Amino acid sequence: MLPVRVAGGAPQSLERRAASLRSWEPLLVPGLLQTAGYARALFEAWRISDRDDELEELVCARMERQVILDRPAPPALWVVIDEGVLHRCVGGGKVMREQLDHLASASERSKVTVQVIPAEVGAHVGLLGGFAIASADGAPGTVYLESPDQGQTTELPSVVAKISETFDALRAEALPRGASRNLIMKVAENRWT
Repeated sequence: MLPVRVAGGAPQSLERRAASLRSWEPLLVPGLLQTAGYARALFEAWRISDRDDELEELVCARMERQVILDRPAPPALWVVIDEGVLHRCVGGGKVMREQLDHLASASERSKVTVQVIPAEVGAHVGLLGGFAIASADGAPGTVYLESPDQGQTTELPSVVAKISETFDALRAEALPRGASRNLIMKVAENRWT
């Protein structure tokens, strides 16, 4: 059984085993690339707990997930986000500036690719909702589909193929890696200073 997770990416057990992770987020920065301040603001908005100690446990757990990116052989992480994510105020201007600086910095890592679908694209297939695809060496891919509750995972080949095709379509709509980083930094400077 997969562990319960709180919106922001595939279940932790999938992330730890993955050789590659692909994620589409139309609304939020993916959990693996969130700062503590951004994660805290989300957990507060979602009213997951009224207790400060429980809130801090959730933030710490979110940050602990990110250690997979620092291990000797990290998974390849490919994230595509909608430009609206850069403009949505989560936690205030200071939190957003730190988050976008962190996102731009993470995108410079050799195993991390961040691409942004610019607002002028308009309607696209990704507006149906967020998802993540985890692939391990020699194992079939697993898809995680976002939902308002706990989300769903599946290894059904037909679903994995369809979601992989959707991810490829989103990548085709997105700005290239360098242009995406430039847009992230531009929004950080112009909107969140």
